[in-house]
Amino acid sequence: MQQYPFARDSIIDPSPVLAELREAAPIHRVRLATGGEAWLVTRYDDVRALLGSPDFGTQYPGTMPVADAGNLAAGFMFLKDPPEHTRLRRSVSKAFTARRIAELRDRAEAVATGLVETMLTEGPVVDVQEAFAYPLPIAIISELLGIPDADRGRFRRWADVVLRSVGAGPEAYGEAFTDLQKFVVDLVAAKPGGADLLSDLARDDDGLTPLEIASMAMGLLMAGYVTTAAAISHGLLRLFQAPLVLGRVVAGELEIGLVVEELLRLQDEEVGINRIAQSDVELCGVRIARGDTVIASRSGANRDPGAFERPGSIGVAAGRNPHLAFGHGIHHCLGAALARMELEVAFSTLLTKIPTLRLAVPVSDVRWSADGMDVNIDGLPVTW
Repeated sequence: MQQYPFARDSIIDPSPVLAELREAAPIHRVRLATGGEAWLVTRYDDVRALLGSPDFGTQYPGTMPVADAGNLAAGFMFLKDPPEHTRLRRSVSKAFTARRIAELRDRAEAVATGLVETMLTEGPVVDVQEAFAYPLPIAIISELLGIPDADRGRFRRWADVVLRSVGAGPEAYGEAFTDLQKFVVDLVAAKPGGADLLSDLARDDDGLTPLEIASMAMGLLMAGYVTTAAAISHGLLRLFQAPLVLGRVVAGELEIGLVVEELLRLQDEEVGINRIAQSDVELCGVRIARGDTVIASRSGANRDPGAFERPGSIGVAAGRNPHLAFGHGIHHCLGAALARMELEVAFSTLLTKIPTLRLAVPVSDVRWSADGMDVNIDGLPVTW
């Protein structure tokens, strides 16, 4: 039985063990770092079916986390199963509109342009993560949630401690997490006074309670800050290692939206999406017991040669590829359109305004770790 996650030696590509298991059989039993065991599903069609199946939920059968002001995470929508999940998502979807994303694009372009201009004055060598990849998504999240300008500095400081462990010992982490949750609860209590997402939710008489809105706000921060920043850094690193593709992007020969879709497909993760069997059920020809954990490997699915013509490299086709980077089914990422917009703005702004952008060190010198959900790049020095 394999130990999971698998040992790896690449920043941007998964362990070859993943491909070996995918070829050998559709499902495998793996041993977890916690000492327990789980089922691992690696093929595209099977992962898609698993994520879309009502037989598998996010919680152990019969349980449902309950949030309070000191534990907003228990109210995250992606931790809920129907019917609670259905009610929450219906309310949020009404306010998370295409028009709002379009309006945020203008703001994202302005922020990205300002960040690049600062990079150019501070160069010719900068850490693109600290100078660009992190500031862009936190600015857009602040805009989306309607955080006052005067509060955005401390909001980011708390988010950096909680989500990035910046200067965070246990005591500092606990204080920042408490302060951040209180700030979000108070922010929601001050609505509805604006045109932001939280104000729209607070004005909906048939919608969410203030506590549910606060949990949603924290969930957007958790899901949209570091994850989007990582997608920018990983995408740049992959483009730097694909100079022919990078050259075509810089020359305007490739549609940036299609390039983003391929970068999303190839975005690697350290572990997959956990689902819990809600009853005894058959999956991939194997009997899964009620309460068993099944891991849907997006990295395995998105590199499945049975689903993609060029599974391990950037292959820009005529249309969007059907990757599972944002999941599938009822838990498909609600912020997918926002993330796509931010990534399109990020790559187009960087590569238009700094067309000679390149890695400033050998790729072997780029520091990285794989300790949590994702593969973390600890710094990405670039030059031009």
